[in-house]
Amino acid sequence: MNASSTPLPPTEVSAETIGTLINLSGRQRMLSQRIVLHMLLASRGDPAALDIVRKCLAMFESAHSDLVKGNERLPGAFSGALEQLYFGNARADARIREFIGQVRTAIDAPTADTNRRASALDALVAQATPILELLQTVTQAYQEEMHRCEVTVRKRQTDLVERLTGISMQANIVAMNGRISAARAGQYGKEFSVITEVLAGIIKEMDQLIRHVVGSNGAENNSVGH
Repeated sequence: MNASSTPLPPTEVSAETIGTLINLSGRQRMLSQRIVLHMLLASRGDPAALDIVRKCLAMFESAHSDLVKGNERLPGAFSGALEQLYFGNARADARIREFIGQVRTAIDAPTADTNRRASALDALVAQATPILELLQTVTQAYQEEMHRCEVTVRKRQTDLVERLTGISMQANIVAMNGRISAARAGQYGKEFSVITEVLAGIIKEMDQLIRHVVGSNGAENNSVGH
């Protein structure tokens, strides 16, 4: 997949899923620095450090694949902005894979070949800060997706309230006209009057629904603000 590929149609992703992606991308920052730290400790003779590096690298690589390609629970790079970040000019996918390759090179460098091992370690340490900055950019991209998701949800709620309010207003007018017609019809209008009363009950339920949606929207906005 690259920047020249045909763009995929937008995928509907929930706020809960984006929250998971934010946490996953945030963990990548910690893992990248832990990998570099324990490679340094391994170079100084820590016997357990290389095992920790291998475990961290496996988690790091698996999480990157989930973020980019997705899995049974996660959608992968689901938006144009994320596609551009991973496969466009920023080359996030390629740069992260290059970092993974550098870690493998440092792990596999022969112990006896001190020059090669030192060179591989120096190259890895030099990438510690750039990769951290890149992973921070990735996390921020997911945070921006969360913001867009929240804006979309609020807009849908607002549109729903406006539609329900319009329907309720029209129904109120119909009910009022029905009562007037029933009153004019005298005893012949009793059956029609029952229908208008049922309609009035439906309108009342709609008004309660509107107040519920408006109240939920306000509570959500307060929660986001806090």
